[in-house]
Amino acid sequence: MKNFGVLLLLILPIPLWPQSQNLPLDHWSYPFLDRLETRGLLVSEDFSTRPYSRAAIAELILQINQKIQTNPNLLSKVERDRFEQLKGEFYEELQSTDNNLEIEKKEYERHLFAYRTPDIAIRADGLLGHQSKLESRQQVDNTLAKSISYVGLALRVDIKKSLAIFAEERTFFLGGADSLVNNVFNPSLGLPVTREAFVDVTVTDNAAGYAVFRLPWFDIEGGRDLIEWGPGYRGNLMLSRNSNYYDLFKIDFRFKKFKFESFHAFLNSDKTKYLAGRRIEVRPFRSLQFAIAEAVVYGDRSIEFLYANPFIPISVAERHIGNLDNNLISFDGTVFIKNRVKVYGEILLDDFSFAKNIFNNFVNKWGVLVGGLWVDPLGVRNTEFRIELVRIQPFVYTHIIPLNTFSNYNNVIGHWLGPDADDWYFEMAKQLHKNLRVGVSWEQRRRGSGNDINDGEQPPDNRIHFLSGVVERNRIYGLSGQWQVRRDWYLSATYNFIQSKNLRRQENLDQNNHRLFISFSLNY
Repeated sequence: MKNFGVLLLLILPIPLWPQSQNLPLDHWSYPFLDRLETRGLLVSEDFSTRPYSRAAIAELILQINQKIQTNPNLLSKVERDRFEQLKGEFYEELQSTDNNLEIEKKEYERHLFAYRTPDIAIRADGLLGHQSKLESRQQVDNTLAKSISYVGLALRVDIKKSLAIFAEERTFFLGGADSLVNNVFNPSLGLPVTREAFVDVTVTDNAAGYAVFRLPWFDIEGGRDLIEWGPGYRGNLMLSRNSNYYDLFKIDFRFKKFKFESFHAFLNSDKTKYLAGRRIEVRPFRSLQFAIAEAVVYGDRSIEFLYANPFIPISVAERHIGNLDNNLISFDGTVFIKNRVKVYGEILLDDFSFAKNIFNNFVNKWGVLVGGLWVDPLGVRNTEFRIELVRIQPFVYTHIIPLNTFSNYNNVIGHWLGPDADDWYFEMAKQLHKNLRVGVSWEQRRRGSGNDINDGEQPPDNRIHFLSGVVERNRIYGLSGQWQVRRDWYLSATYNFIQSKNLRRQENLDQNNHRLFISFSLNY
């Protein structure tokens, strides 16, 4: 870290490009831009590496605007209304460009507090949200709280267009969270929580904060943030939003149809634990993009600068260090078809040998994700059909050295499904209005006895069995709706009918359950 600080001091005198913060991964614009990209209205230079910077999204807005200037009928009325809100969300970044883009003032992004001078811009937003869970059978999943409320504050600061700072803190109040242990402060067991003595409420919090420097040829970020790699809709195999925030320093390099990203992060455990990664993405044609990525988890020692060095492949660095760490490799790609359909996939290799059986030998630990998006199927406008299939073999993400498990705060960094499991997901959704969206879904989720990232012990005979032991199977029928009552104030409801077999992998524990989530969120 000392050398990294020296590097920052050396680059500060260099003239920098206008700065912008990253857009949080849960922002509504990601799926909207995904839809428009599938329709051929934009080509993202960030490909399947998120989060995007706010400046990068402003560039995408300009691409879309250029298309619809040529043909105004490219967007439906609902899409035009949402596009106007998108322009308003990024009006400051758009005003810093040379394009004279018309933006309605009523669509401007609002803030709880804003202060601007030629040298500095400060924006503060208040965050508020609540979710309640109602279900016909209690204790179906005791890891889900009956209610979750949060309050928080988000801060964005730009200094002389040379430095962009972002900070966000949220405090969560969980009701009926009986599975959480009182006063847990060991990060190897999860986020720190406190159980209030007089009320049935558990308190926890989470925070992000970082600074970004943007040079003409690459970006540098240092602080506490989250990275997502891959094309998945509900999760990715290598790096996903399922993880909690981690401290990191990161560089991004872009050149035409090529992007490279490298980072080194500090994970949260009871001992020193690190995560390092590299990703190369290429988009040779508008209709095709593909990537290769590596990541490694290691710990209980000081930083290995071979892993921190962005110019050394992680697999090469691991061999030089002694092959003691948890190295994973992934390949992913996306194909866009006729401005209506995209098909994508990801393969994760967590140890692999063609000399051994790829399905039942411990040496071969892998996962695969395949999905697709069909925009306006059969000509039905403002509609989307999605499919996503995932299979993860036993022992993926685990390691013979428990500290090297692919986890942060005891939460898997990769796909939320975990090892020895598969998931089939189908969804049809329609945007009825700029402010109203409804959807219907069906999902089948299966988990075997090997669905534990902390169990990395090698079987005596080196043989593994997919969906081993008593298999839990859940079939989930879903209805969902989301209403934007006012700008950035959302009300949501999700109903699930859940058919469970061998619930919690207890043989013959079969039941049906009705579950309803009702939530609201406000960003002002």
